[in-house]
Amino acid sequence: MKGGGIRDRKSWRVGTRKAADYLIMARVHDQALSSLITSFPTIVGMSSGEAREPHITLFGPFRSLARGDAILMRVRDAASGLNRVSCTIGDLVRLKGMRGGAIALCLSPGPDLTRFYRQLVSGLPFIASRCTWIDSPPGQRIFHISLRFNIPFREFDEFWKRVTGLPPSGDYEQRDEKKSPISLRTYLRACDSPLDIFRIAVLRRGSLWKEFDLPRRMWLSRKESADSEEWRRTYQYHRKNEGMELDEHAQGGSPQQFVISDLHLGHRNIIHYCRRPFSSPGEMDDVLIRNWNYRVATRDEVFYLGDLCHGKNAAPASEYLSRLNGRIQIISGNHDEEIEGVVPNLRLHYGTMEFFLIHDPEKAPCDTPGWVIHGHFHNNDMSRYPFINAGTRTINVSAELLDYIPVSIPELCRYLSRIRPGEKIGSLKEARARYSSQ
Repeated sequence: MKGGGIRDRKSWRVGTRKAADYLIMARVHDQALSSLITSFPTIVGMSSGEAREPHITLFGPFRSLARGDAILMRVRDAASGLNRVSCTIGDLVRLKGMRGGAIALCLSPGPDLTRFYRQLVSGLPFIASRCTWIDSPPGQRIFHISLRFNIPFREFDEFWKRVTGLPPSGDYEQRDEKKSPISLRTYLRACDSPLDIFRIAVLRRGSLWKEFDLPRRMWLSRKESADSEEWRRTYQYHRKNEGMELDEHAQGGSPQQFVISDLHLGHRNIIHYCRRPFSSPGEMDDVLIRNWNYRVATRDEVFYLGDLCHGKNAAPASEYLSRLNGRIQIISGNHDEEIEGVVPNLRLHYGTMEFFLIHDPEKAPCDTPGWVIHGHFHNNDMSRYPFINAGTRTINVSAELLDYIPVSIPELCRYLSRIRPGEKIGSLKEARARYSSQ
């Protein structure tokens, strides 16, 4: 025994090191997914297998004789220029592992995640001394978030049968009769917009070692990665990088008209339902009100399309209105209390453009001329109600699609004059990118 110890110490002195196990993953900071994973056995009625916090495995596990700094450098270089990576949650998928089956939500990676992954795996095989078959060659992974894994093979078929046979959630309202829901997805209390990921984790010997914060471009320790104050900073940097948080006045010279809907001030759950990048209702309220006042001058006119505030901890609407600039005309929403001067809908003309303003577009008359400007759907039904849908002539000005900043009617009209018949534009950011050079 003593001799073996001496040989081991001698090996270290001459530069021979034991390979360490590593795993690179994207940890998903999303309460709706975490809640679904926690409640999954209750929903299905079976508890076989294991569960972990939502994450996306990107590479590994693998062994490497290289110093850990080389792996960290590979992750940082692959993330160059990225403020976040994103993906869209898709269908259920069943996967087979070494110790059992897994039931997961399949993910469609966005261009940013695809780019990051390709950059990451292009050099890792040269660092790894041994990796799993799925990473040999690299780039073959099915992106997914496991709801349950290591389900014994003898029970897996029954587990899968129960999952696929679930009825829709009692809270689910099917609006499109032609589209049958993926029943399990109806238990995910979140929007259908892309899932943003802000950090990339590196595990070493089975434990979290370092986590790379994309918006801040810095490595966090294990302790820092779990710190709620660090998450607040992550979200703040993300908002500023994406133009979601103004820090100076951006007002025009002459009076303008603006539209926005569904701020939901004071509403804690809206942060999770709509995947808003805020850590608390107080932080959200401060940013949304500041954004409004930096964009809207006191002499500007704002058409607000409903749901100003909501939730048991929200202040009265009058208190929020006293903090907002401009002459505000409120169209009533389904969560609004009695507010003086509120109207159910409004017609508006701007040049040759005609608009019908209403909170819920499905309550607009079928023969409405011009365009319907609305809210209500947030980012929850992007296929039917994106920012602009030229096929249905609807404009969704829910706060999430405007980066939480009121948009002017003249800017809207510039996009409407250029959009092609039947075209869809997902968000105001997308419209600006598409038409900025025209």
